[in-house]
Parts: sequence; structure tokens; C-alpha cells
Amino acid sequence: MSKLPPKDIHAQITDRTSLGLKVCMMGDGRVGKTSLVLRYTQNAFSPEYKQSLGASFAVKALDLQGQQAKLVIWDLGGQPTFHQVRRHYYIGAHGALLVFDLTSPATFMTLENWIIDFRRVVPEGNVVLVGNKMDLEDKRRVPRAAAEMLQEWWQIPYIETSAATADGVEKAFMILVKSALENLKGTDS
Repeated sequence: MSKLPPKDIHAQITDRTSLGLKVCMMGDGRVGKTSLVLRYTQNAFSPEYKQSLGASFAVKALDLQGQQAKLVIWDLGGQPTFHQVRRHYYIGAHGALLVFDLTSPATFMTLENWIIDFRRVVPEGNVVLVGNKMDLEDKRRVPRAAAEMLQEWWQIPYIETSAATADGVEKAFMILVKSALENLKGTDS
């Protein structure tokens, strides 16, 4: 008799002695979501593109000023064919990194669709806007001012990163973790 997969794998990954935080990686295909997760969780980078099929996850243990935490990062496929499936992974998320490619205006233009979709499922979830591939400055096509306009409009943090060089990657995740923790503390009171 085969076992059915768990309904909430996040709950099974985190134990009672540590705080569990679920975050989602959002954005179009080829923006570097998988590369950011790989850099953050394993300090590695592969220049080869590998399409995420649906969703995959990674776990990172954190020590947040003496509080043990497990960050469960869901890397969601950015292709339009996965649109309906993604919504199921948003359920229970504490936040998301909304990633676009600084060298691709098309990935910037779809950001509003991503945040609207996420907010429908997780209205109070934290979102950090991430402009990835800052190492390709000579190919940059999305001006910083455009991203800062969205940051101001949506009232969310914005950071530029490079999965290739690791610049800003740790900081992007920590901004999200800290804001998610602040939200959790606010709901406890």
C-alpha cells in the first residue's frame, strides 16, 4: 500500500523546536530564481539554464539571534503553463522573493501579474522585489529608477542581486526573513 504525499510538506520539514518559514520564489522563467536558491542554500552557481518543472524546494537552517529557524524555499516554475499550479504553493507562505532579470524588460513588465496573483492567496505575505543579474551591467535594460518606482508604489523592499557573484543574495533572503518574523510577532500580540 503506497502512502499519499503529505498535504503540507512544510509542516513535516520543520520540527517543534524550530520556527518554520515558508517562502516562494516568483518571477518569469530564466530570471535566475533557481540560481538564487542554489547560491543561498549551497553557495554554488551553475551558468547552465535548467527549467524548473512546476516546483522544487530547498531548506536552509538559520540561527536568528538564538532562535532556530528552518527556511523552506519553494522555487516555482515561471512558465505560463504552471500558472494554476503555483497558487497551491502560495498557501501558507510567509513571503516571497519577486524576481526579474535586469537585462530583460519583458520580465519586469510581468511583475504586477505575479504580485496580484500572490496577494490573492496570501494578502498579508511579505514580498521583496529582486532585480537579478546585476553582474551583467553592460547588458542592463531595466533602469534602477523603474524598479524603485514599483518599490514605492507597492511599499515593498527592493534589492539588486547576482547569483553568479553572490552579491546581495544573502541580504535579499534576510530582508524577507526579518519582515516575515516581524509579521509573525505582530500576529502573536
